[in-house]
Amino acid sequence: MWFRLVAVVAAFSACDTDADDASGQTPLASEPIVTRLSEAERLLRASMALRGIRPSVADLQRVASDPTQLEALVDSYVQSPEFLEVIKDLHAERLLLRTDTQFQLPVMGPLESSGFSQADIYSSTTESPLRFVAEVVGTDLPYTEILTADWMVTNEVLAQMYGLPYDPAGAEWQRSQWSDGRPLAGLLSDSEMWRRHVSNGFNFHRGRANLVADAFLCEDFASRDVLVEGGVALSDPSEVSDALVDTPSCVGCHQSLDPLAAFFWGYKEQIMRNAVSSAYAADCAWNWENGEPYRGSYRPEHFCYPLKFYEATEQDGWADPEIHLRPPSYYGTPGDDTSDLGSMMAEDPRFSMCTVRNFYAYLTEVSREAVPLDLASALRDDFVASNYSAKELAKAIVLSEPFAIAKVEPPLALPATAPFALPFAPGLQVIRPEQYARTLADLTGFVWLTNPDNVGCELPTNICWENTNLANTDRFGYRAMFGGVDGLQVTAAIIGATPTKMMVMETMGSEAAGYVVAQDFAVPAASRRLLVLVEVTTVDEISVRAQLAALHLRIFGESVSPDSPEVALSWELFSATLAVGSAPESAWKVVLTAFFQDPRMLFY
Repeated sequence: MWFRLVAVVAAFSACDTDADDASGQTPLASEPIVTRLSEAERLLRASMALRGIRPSVADLQRVASDPTQLEALVDSYVQSPEFLEVIKDLHAERLLLRTDTQFQLPVMGPLESSGFSQADIYSSTTESPLRFVAEVVGTDLPYTEILTADWMVTNEVLAQMYGLPYDPAGAEWQRSQWSDGRPLAGLLSDSEMWRRHVSNGFNFHRGRANLVADAFLCEDFASRDVLVEGGVALSDPSEVSDALVDTPSCVGCHQSLDPLAAFFWGYKEQIMRNAVSSAYAADCAWNWENGEPYRGSYRPEHFCYPLKFYEATEQDGWADPEIHLRPPSYYGTPGDDTSDLGSMMAEDPRFSMCTVRNFYAYLTEVSREAVPLDLASALRDDFVASNYSAKELAKAIVLSEPFAIAKVEPPLALPATAPFALPFAPGLQVIRPEQYARTLADLTGFVWLTNPDNVGCELPTNICWENTNLANTDRFGYRAMFGGVDGLQVTAAIIGATPTKMMVMETMGSEAAGYVVAQDFAVPAASRRLLVLVEVTTVDEISVRAQLAALHLRIFGESVSPDSPEVALSWELFSATLAVGSAPESAWKVVLTAFFQDPRMLFY
């Protein structure tokens, strides 16, 4: 892959540099200088990308003594529990599933009698599809299983919500199966996917179809340039239906979109909090004195736990002659249900290519459109050859040459006709909220909880959220302020050193610093996390400098000597804090607070 990158760069570098060409494109002035990361820096970047934590001192020393050990360490990283957390983060961002700012389903009926809270509802419903993907990846199943599996994962909360098989004596999260007759197709048949991505009004599941095309095929119908002719009353469903059949500008998209949408008939348009509350207020039964219900599958009893989210008798609802919809098909290949859809998607080369782009974009913090075709194709070939192993794909990405680029000087400005620029070469990456929270927890043991003692949880369970992680949520926390997504209003991550990100880092970093200093000095040195070479009363320069050098290695991945310029600056901060009358314990808090918001923590 790398030789093709160099060849293209060299080709454009050889262009005439004296003047613009006839099309007004400015060729490269000279061949760029590409600076690679050192092996230690490359290890740190790989560890952050794959696990969201810094490499251990032992790992850094292992690579320093033998750079060929990088691949073995990367292999161990994709086998770690932290990698599966990254897999969940990746899919939560791509599928926009973590939406704690939205009102959750109420704690009523069996959920209330079981003592569950709003936090339990949120974590169970949101995490179920993500844990399913993590189970596929963690057990080395082909990644295509996310579209074809006949199983899902559930905990006790979700099992009660949907009436799923669950063993209370077993593990908290277990494999189970939807038991309401729905066709089984991994994420494509997951209730929580379609509760998040609703089908409102006369949408007829088109939004769901577009999500599937965008997320798994990189074919976003909404991004197409379509000129919609005037004269169509969009508020009239009958007139819109006619236009989708007769108007060429409408047919262009809908002849592919509507057949995809037809696969999702049978799933309710939505189930919201108020619908469940109203159903319980109606004693979970339709009042037949009011006549026939508007739709047979939308009666109160279906909105009480266990919820009835799929109705097999409505699977062919697309065939209603009054709405002029097309039958289910996958870009021209007919099918019957989501099981057929999942199988056809899994075999489509666009799925494997899109998977490569999704993974590369997340792990390198570039747009998936920026990944050049030859690079994506090479990664895709290896991905397919590995039997669609997500672990092998992630390894290939972080071991690729573009991933090892530190910077390019001067920055490339390729002509418009160039097949790609170098935005796909990561350069400096910026820490994400999930990475920062995971890194601080790994370094210090600190988790930023809003209510660690559950104070106030005597309130009704529909209000109480119990203790919430402020770094990884938005209803009470600061994930979006840090650059993350909230799944509703903020749907794309902001990669950069924004003012709000720096504010959150300052606050969270100082909390973590205070926590680890107090915890470390409360136990013997052998049981500590960071301050292993000093005691609470240690102030002599030699001992403090030795500890500072160890912190540089553990936190920044820098191997520096106690008399280095880097340590000199840290010593200056420590001694200046002592000079104003602070105790050594406070000086360590100041130093670690500075470390936790240092540019070397922000960028990697």
